[in-house]
Amino acid sequence: MRILTLGLNHRTAPVEIRERLAFPENDQPSALMRLVRDYELSEAAILSTCNRSELYLAADGDTGLDEARRFLAENQGVDVATLDSHFYQLSDSEAAIHLFRVASGIDSLVLGESQILSQVRQTLETAQQNGSARLLLNELFQRSLRVGKRARAETDIGRGRLSISTAAVELASQVFEHIESCRALLVGAGEMGELTAQYLIDAGVAQLRVTNRTQARAEELAARFGGEAVPFAALTEQLAAVDIVITSTAATDPVIGHAELRTAMHQRRGRPLFLIDIAVPRDIDPQARTIDNVFLFDIDDLEQVVAANRQEREGEIRRVQAIIDDELKLFLHWFNALGTGPLIRDLRQRAAHLQERELARWTARLGQLSAADRELVESILRAYANKLLHEPLVQIREFANDDEGYVRLDTVRRLFQLGDLSEEDES
Repeated sequence: MRILTLGLNHRTAPVEIRERLAFPENDQPSALMRLVRDYELSEAAILSTCNRSELYLAADGDTGLDEARRFLAENQGVDVATLDSHFYQLSDSEAAIHLFRVASGIDSLVLGESQILSQVRQTLETAQQNGSARLLLNELFQRSLRVGKRARAETDIGRGRLSISTAAVELASQVFEHIESCRALLVGAGEMGELTAQYLIDAGVAQLRVTNRTQARAEELAARFGGEAVPFAALTEQLAAVDIVITSTAATDPVIGHAELRTAMHQRRGRPLFLIDIAVPRDIDPQARTIDNVFLFDIDDLEQVVAANRQEREGEIRRVQAIIDDELKLFLHWFNALGTGPLIRDLRQRAAHLQERELARWTARLGQLSAADRELVESILRAYANKLLHEPLVQIREFANDDEGYVRLDTVRRLFQLGDLSEEDES
């Protein structure tokens, strides 16, 4: 069994490509069901955030990544071949290391950000609830959660309040010298919206307005932070009245279009409007940038804002990496041990099969053997097989302690051609 990862992130693909591969939360159960039912994959989990879309898989043989690519082409409706340069493909220890880095926060756009750990946990829970995470992925994700917790407890990688929302509000603070005189509109009242609301209040905005498709949720969030809930249907009117707009909905299509913004800008009579879209897929039509006095930023534009944070925390990455190395050894020991039992069993079955075949061959040549002679021949063949297998079996058990043990186990399996035993009878 192999562990496989196919994905892309903020370093390998711009937001206009990432949004095409995003998996909305409501769509993930059916996607997981199709992965394990229709694509020859034993286990599957989907990690989809604003900065990454990744498939974590368990599969027999080497075809799992091809199956994953076929799934993306058919499920997401994309030409995977044209996106090859944006994908990374990882297997076994590399896949584990990658997930450990993700959970620890050192693979994030905002180094050490807090949200990713809960997103990894939610990925596991969704896969468990839909029956697509079993022995292998369950252990991998549980170990990654342990890495994430240790990284934040034993290092300063997560010091302070770090998130995409923090970076968005920091960008707004850089643009507006006196943000305390600004009126802000928050579009979306989910987890990201809640964090953004907190940071806007902390930054001292003069007024916070919240809108959401579900009015009750907007009212709840606005009340918590002393803001005002406004109807989603009045979005264009609100765009004409505020200074800052930050969007973070889970919509699959833009909620603010080019036409709405043109109407709002006409009502603003030339006053500039500052918008930050931190959703993936994007909430605001990117063509809005062509409208005079509209200043639109998306999640990829936050790179410069977070650069200083990364420099401050570079030293913590080495400490986190030491935790990853420690947990990786424990995981690989478990993973390798998982493969030794079946391999030893298959080797012994192969030896027993060959014994039976040779016994039948010699019986045909020598004629009918007496019971005593047959028992003697069987004992000789059995003793020979046991001696021949003794050292290989000792080494196989040792592979569980080897970081590259899974590679060695695969080599042994190939060397002894351990496949369907019925194939031997045809030769």
